[in-house]
Amino acid sequence: MSQLEKIVRDECKSGRIKRLDDGLRCFDKLITERPLPSNETFCHVLGSLSKIRCYLDVIRLYKKMSLAGKLLITRVLSSYHQHHSFLLCLREYNSGGSNNNNNSRMSPLEKFVRDECMSGRIKKLDDGLKYFDQLILERPSPSNVIFNHVLGSLSKIKCYTDVIMLYKKMCLVGVKPDFVTLNILINCCCQLGKVDHGFCLLGEIIKRGYHSNVTTFTTLIKGLCLQEEIIFAIKVFDKMTDTGIQPNVVTCTTLISGLCRIGNVGRAIQLKNNMGKWNCRPNVVSYCAIMDTLCKGGLVDEALILFSEMLGDSNVVPNVVVYNSMINGLCNSGRLNEARRLLEEMADRGISADVTTYNSLIHGHCLHGELEEARRYFDEMMDLGLSSDTLQEAVKLFESMVDRGLAPNEFNYGVLIDGYCKNRKLDEAMQLFNKMKQNGLEPSIVTYTILLRGIYLDGRVKTAQRFLNEMQSLGLSPNEVTYGTILDGLFKNGKVEEAIELFESIEGTGIPADNYMYNILIHGLCQAGMIEDARKLFIEFPKKGLLPDVVTYTTMINGLFRCKMLLKWKRSVVCQMLGHMIPSSRFSR
Repeated sequence: MSQLEKIVRDECKSGRIKRLDDGLRCFDKLITERPLPSNETFCHVLGSLSKIRCYLDVIRLYKKMSLAGKLLITRVLSSYHQHHSFLLCLREYNSGGSNNNNNSRMSPLEKFVRDECMSGRIKKLDDGLKYFDQLILERPSPSNVIFNHVLGSLSKIKCYTDVIMLYKKMCLVGVKPDFVTLNILINCCCQLGKVDHGFCLLGEIIKRGYHSNVTTFTTLIKGLCLQEEIIFAIKVFDKMTDTGIQPNVVTCTTLISGLCRIGNVGRAIQLKNNMGKWNCRPNVVSYCAIMDTLCKGGLVDEALILFSEMLGDSNVVPNVVVYNSMINGLCNSGRLNEARRLLEEMADRGISADVTTYNSLIHGHCLHGELEEARRYFDEMMDLGLSSDTLQEAVKLFESMVDRGLAPNEFNYGVLIDGYCKNRKLDEAMQLFNKMKQNGLEPSIVTYTILLRGIYLDGRVKTAQRFLNEMQSLGLSPNEVTYGTILDGLFKNGKVEEAIELFESIEGTGIPADNYMYNILIHGLCQAGMIEDARKLFIEFPKKGLLPDVVTYTTMINGLFRCKMLLKWKRSVVCQMLGHMIPSSRFSR
């Protein structure tokens, strides 16, 4: 093995091939080396490029290798089996795609793009544009089937305008659209609110001799419903059935939703009842659209009958949306006990209540004067935790509680402040904190600790010190959790000396340092590279009457690995630490 091969292999194995240019540089050096390097070395480069998803470049380099007389062997390729798309293209390229007639006419690039689209890996517009541009340059020109895969994938991620633009580009280079292409375009036009264009494309389908199918009509009906053209949608539906095309569950559900949107629930129920003659059954969306409309119209009893019918249908699985519609209807009509029973039924079915569920319950109880019960549901919702998706909804609900005369307590404020802090929205957290004080609520040590954690997380060390001083001026003394939060915040913001000074001063406050604080300190010292200081603290544990736990051992061992000092410790000591972890973890359970 030459010196160049060794260098290239080391680069690849160490994971230093981070960009396409790095791989191309290594490949170009290898391809000009004489004698030519081994297959294995080339495979290292291709594998590294495959890991950073430069699949098309891998195929191009593979062709270049083949021209230079280097052919990949299956044994070497098997080590990169996790990159399925890359392997599939290479295998098809080697075999000439002799499995069937369609594949034999398909280039490696076409197979690769098809597989990327079918696997759902087109997540961004740039992905689709990249493959489209590669296909346009391919000679001979790929079939319209492959272009349809790209257009369909971009349509799924709602790049409707771009799909229409690429279609025009296809036509300019001589790729003729087929029935699938035109259906994709109809969907894009309808989604963009250009239903008239969709009907023009329907005319194009007929003119080209294609037979429109249920997908074509369903797309047009959906487009009309989105434009509130429900009467016209009904006419299209009737025309479809008159021509012998049977609607499916999507067609019927789309029209049912449209009918419910304009309040024509009677026609919607009639359509649901007729679905059987077209060999399809209503699904959970069909039922939900009708029940929601009935509830909003005050016809809760009729909605409950339909709800019971749905539960009796073994093919329909109820979800949180259905229950939310029924709970909202019951709460608005003052039937709070029935709403509570449905909430319990949800839990029995393993369906988790969401912000919408609690909003209905809180609104219903406030509306009918049961304020304490409304507060209980708000607290229950907060206990479930707030993600970035539900935080804004929870804030709206919090504000609506205030508007309804239900004064939030310090716990309510604290949970929302915590939600803001965890979602990196510190300014909003501090505004809410100030609002709480303006409303006459004195923040406790718990609320201050929550806010301090968020402030340190945002890197505002001076602001944290200001709030700490304010807290102490109010006569609130930090507890173990507060000190732990401050220690962790100082370490994470690089204030190692201040953290150590604080830890040394804690003993004078009368608060004994426990495992929680020691673990934070050891972790911080290890992260700062002060492994010897961490080791001394670790040895001090028994002297302080403490027993290291799993977190302590894990932190210490990770620190040793991180600082490459594991070999300096006796193997028996490390083994002893690992041995202690097992009973500690069992005990902690």
